[in-house]
Amino acid sequence: MTSAPNAWSETDIGAVRRLKALGRSVEQHFVGRRLALDLLEVAVIAHEHMLLLGPPGTGKTDLVSRFAGGLGNRPFVRLLTRFTEPAELFGPVDVPAFQGAGVYRVRTEGMLPHAHIAFLDEIFQSGSPILNTLLTVMNERVFHNGHEVAKVPLISLVGAANTLPQDPSLLAFADRFLLRLTIAPAAEGRLEELLAKGTAAARSAAPAGDQHQVIGPDELDRLGRQLAYADLSAVTPEYTELVRELLGQGVTLSDRRIIRGLRLVAAAALRAERVRAEPGDLWPLAHFWSDPAHAPVVQDAVRRRAGTTGEDPDRPTRSVHRLLMEARLLARQVTAGSPPAAVDQVLRQLSALRWELRSTASGEREAEQEVASIIDSTLALLERA
Repeated sequence: MTSAPNAWSETDIGAVRRLKALGRSVEQHFVGRRLALDLLEVAVIAHEHMLLLGPPGTGKTDLVSRFAGGLGNRPFVRLLTRFTEPAELFGPVDVPAFQGAGVYRVRTEGMLPHAHIAFLDEIFQSGSPILNTLLTVMNERVFHNGHEVAKVPLISLVGAANTLPQDPSLLAFADRFLLRLTIAPAAEGRLEELLAKGTAAARSAAPAGDQHQVIGPDELDRLGRQLAYADLSAVTPEYTELVRELLGQGVTLSDRRIIRGLRLVAAAALRAERVRAEPGDLWPLAHFWSDPAHAPVVQDAVRRRAGTTGEDPDRPTRSVHRLLMEARLLARQVTAGSPPAAVDQVLRQLSALRWELRSTASGEREAEQEVASIIDSTLALLERA
């Protein structure tokens, strides 16, 4: 990267501080979403895309909308289905232009090609025409409108889904989301706080949302450009060893993810108001995994290098009993006649449970042995297939 300055300018530091203040303001409306906001801040600094995984009803749309409201621009929000038409995202056909001059183009005003922040729920439900256009918008920040190629001001696209798809073509699209976070219902560990927050919100006469501008798109564009001046010399060897370790453990990381991972480190350093990155700035990499089954392996490797920074402060620790119950339930989902793909999916989930058990309940040998036995039994189903 370009040689680094000794310190960031007052303009850059002021923008970073206002961005973090926005995150703290939005956090007041939610329970258990601190890490999601930390990652959103990194995503908009790095101009990268983020994927939120989890069940409906966990406040993903409201979270992104409130956060984007402080960026001086309403987010473009859509729920996608297999029936969604490209015009619903990119704009309707410009009928007068087509009838008058025979020119085919769409009217993009107020649509995704004009958005700074976009949130697409159930993003993997859409068809190929939409996904192919989204690839160009996300990667190149351009939109092909008829014979014209228009630049788009997109800073970050946030997608949401219940789970990652199994279709290889969709997985290739999913790889464009550099950051991933699984959001669990807050009621699992903080029910009382959730109820209290909901009651307070119901009594409030103030309109929902943080719609006042805190930091504008132009400032975010500048922060994104400033990442080229971050000094990564102290963390590049550590990053290299991290990637080598993960690949050695069978973790799936595309070349794209490996290369762009350093941009997340630079964004974390800028967010911490440092020009020279430190090992602690590796923390966003705990969320650049591709396969959810590999997430515990990636998180463990990153946290050993970055320390506790970046751990989810909101995620409740699951008991050994609950982890074992989930492993037993997973094992019942497949039998000797199950398709290999279904067995493989269960194995991935069991592997993730084993890593969670090791990290949260170290020393529980009987529990670890039972999960290992369940994994062996499930593996045997593949041999019979």
